[in-house]
Amino acid sequence: MPAKKKPQKDIFHRFLSNETIQCFASQDVCGLMSDFLKPIADMLRQEHYKRKYMPFTTESGIYLDGVEIELAKRNKVNRKRTVDFLIGTGKDWILLTEAKFEVSNPREMDVSELKEKITHSKELVSNSKMLVRIEPNIIILLKDENFEQLKRELKNKVSNSLKIVPMNVEQFYQTVFEKEHQ
Repeated sequence: MPAKKKPQKDIFHRFLSNETIQCFASQDVCGLMSDFLKPIADMLRQEHYKRKYMPFTTESGIYLDGVEIELAKRNKVNRKRTVDFLIGTGKDWILLTEAKFEVSNPREMDVSELKEKITHSKELVSNSKMLVRIEPNIIILLKDENFEQLKRELKNKVSNSLKIVPMNVEQFYQTVFEKEHQ
């Protein structure tokens, strides 16, 4: 008799509403996060997402690159790199998300740079007055063209040094946002 398949455990907390990210932005120590609260659709386009298909309508996140650029200007220091945006998931969880729509060869990606982005992003998140937890897996958004090949090559390049989950926009929406999967 074949063994029963265990149901796949979710690797992320589900997006419930914009409330988590709005509350997080309002509790920011540097006072900039709420200025960079944006619709996810706008952030994806800003990061060069070119497809017409856009599942996001009202969902928001924090454009973390914008926060870091403004912090560097304000403090007259060189900018540190961050992931592209933050999403509020669950009741008090933050999901780090990096968009790599222009990458056509994962060998071009610098893993140490990605680690620095994640580390600095976590530092910024932990400076909030609001106690939040950071999702252990980091989303890396890739373009649809040659997606499976890009995903495989990226996972091989990064190996176990980072907990990344490569996805395209549709998978990202279905996994984290779609209500009927909850």
